Amino acid sequence: MDSLYEAGEFVRTVQRAQGLPISIVEEIAYENGWITRDQLLESAERYGKSPYGQHLKDVADHKIIDKPRRDQ
Repeated sequence: MDSLYEAGEFVRTVQRAQGLPISIVEEIAYENGWITRDQLLESAERYGKSPYGQHLKDVADHKIIDKPRRDQ
């Protein structure tokens, strides 16, 4: 259990330091070409104005460090 807690703390520390969330399922799906931009935006809308939803919108609008999508 300690290692799970430590892993969570590590992720939290990195997210705070970078100001970006880690391992966002929708972001990973989008980057791999498994969902479209429209589907990503639909998912973002479900989260409203939360930081998570805003992050998804930023990914869709290429405001986050742009990585080449695998389907391109």
